[in-house]
Amino acid sequence: MKYKVEDALEKILDYRGKTPKKSNNGIPVISAKCIKNGRIDYSSCYFISSGEYGKFMTRGFPRKGDIILTTEAPLGNVAKLNREDIGVAQRVLTLRGKAGVLDNDYLLYFLKSGEGQNLLKSRESGTTVTGIKQSEFRKLEIDLPPISIQKRMVKILLLLDQKIDINTRINKNLLEQLHLMVSEVYRNPSFELKPISVIADVIDCLHSKKPYPVEDGYGQLIQLDNIRDDGFLDMRNSTYFISKPDFENWTRKLIISPGDFVITNVGRVGAVAMAPAGTKAAMGRNMTAIRLKHDSQYYSYFFAVMTSKEMRREIRQRTDVGTIMNALNVKDIPNLRIPISSEQQMRGIEKTFKSFVEQIEANNLENQFLSAVRDSLLPKLLSGTIELS
Repeated sequence: MKYKVEDALEKILDYRGKTPKKSNNGIPVISAKCIKNGRIDYSSCYFISSGEYGKFMTRGFPRKGDIILTTEAPLGNVAKLNREDIGVAQRVLTLRGKAGVLDNDYLLYFLKSGEGQNLLKSRESGTTVTGIKQSEFRKLEIDLPPISIQKRMVKILLLLDQKIDINTRINKNLLEQLHLMVSEVYRNPSFELKPISVIADVIDCLHSKKPYPVEDGYGQLIQLDNIRDDGFLDMRNSTYFISKPDFENWTRKLIISPGDFVITNVGRVGAVAMAPAGTKAAMGRNMTAIRLKHDSQYYSYFFAVMTSKEMRREIRQRTDVGTIMNALNVKDIPNLRIPISSEQQMRGIEKTFKSFVEQIEANNLENQFLSAVRDSLLPKLLSGTIELS
């Protein structure tokens, strides 16, 4: 049955007006940049005091379980609120399904789907920055199955997402343990700080103009979104395929392969990711590759150090501050320092770190597979290709 969005929703909260005064702590405010990969990254949120919260959230307070949707810059990012004490910034709608008509989780999956994204874009407007107005969003029409069917669809998809969340939490814990061990290494007097060029080659792509994407192209070009914050290169997160001539041109120096590292030069300066098993890609713009030398087999140790807070500090010290954008000069990357000790000690620490990194990679690859299963099921469930009686 078709519903107008405004008839299927109990609440559509839209906050406009002056941005509240920010605070060092207090209540987090979710802006568009806080919503990443269908989840809320609270580390990217700013804070306001409880007094400012009351003044700003005059149109109503979000609830745990509400769905939030970005209306521009970018349009269509969506996530579910998992707490009550939260603020929502401009250009983000808070949505709550009407009881017995629209399940919140169903709404979340619908808005994530290709059908949902196309529906949003059908009402998109603007010149410099495009987006959707709340008045236009209310007019959208969606085809809703009975609430009981919605809940059954959601149950299937949630099982997959719950397993993905479990793997993600395990990986966060494993990475924290790795970084604690890295801190111990930095304090160990038997390790000496040496440039990474001692054990690795640094290769710049030297390209400027980005090649055009090609549907069903020959090879994939790594984008900034492929480089995750946990040091993992996820080629499913953003797919950008290019023609065979472009791929061969952009891989003249190297093809990014398993065990290679990619580091960004601008934007998210110094974001590092290791290519997992099965990777065969071209390195995108504003990136540099790091490949361990043949006689250096310390992949797990290198991964742990390159994603550590100590290396982040080293990168910040070597970052050039610009008027428009900060940048990490390619010439400085070989000089980034890494703790090095005797071959015997390095082999021992690699053996210790290897089990952690292999488990992280296995969990990440499983999450990629589960995400692919979920994303293939979603349109079939929404379209009724898979029937749930």
